[in-house]
Amino acid sequence: MDKEKIRMLAKKYIRERKTHREREIGAVYFHGLRVEQGAVELRRMLTEDDSWDDRLRCAALFHDVGKGIGKHAHTGALLAADLLKDELTEEETRDVTALIEAHQDRKPGTDGHSFWQKILQDADLLDHYGAQGIWMCCCYYASHEEEMNQVPDFYDTEWPKQMKEHRALLNFDVSREIFDEKCRFEMEVARRMRLEGGGRYAISPKR
Repeated sequence: MDKEKIRMLAKKYIRERKTHREREIGAVYFHGLRVEQGAVELRRMLTEDDSWDDRLRCAALFHDVGKGIGKHAHTGALLAADLLKDELTEEETRDVTALIEAHQDRKPGTDGHSFWQKILQDADLLDHYGAQGIWMCCCYYASHEEEMNQVPDFYDTEWPKQMKEHRALLNFDVSREIFDEKCRFEMEVARRMRLEGGGRYAISPKR
């Protein structure tokens, strides 16, 4: 598997796509790059077995290639198989498409998916929180021509329920630790946005 060729294919077919009004052009591509790195980092925290790293990386880059087209996990698996047909062996294609097909079908606490599929699932979900969560929230409200103060309002109302639901979908204890740290960061940024959005300062300078 030629990792550089696979990355170039991802860039060629995904980089210029805009799948959401509220997201930047290439959001799916950049998300794939982050999940590629995150999946391998998560694997290293869980096991020394690196035998699936190339397949995890490849699946991470292409896992959302079907975004905006029907059930995107299934569509994405079919598209990835076609786009990568000259770069993967038959076995690699089967493994990569199985990873992509399962990335949204989260069944924590069960044996419904392989260890490697669970890693990709968690890396994918984790990328929606932390700094990236703040970025997506700001993009959403900016695209709807709302002001900055709408962001902390979201964190006070809708976000806690979403956070609870998504945390329950994670497969590993270490994933939940990462998730909790990311959420603490988001809440602190939202608090700061509310403060400064009201024209206040975080400190009171001494006179």
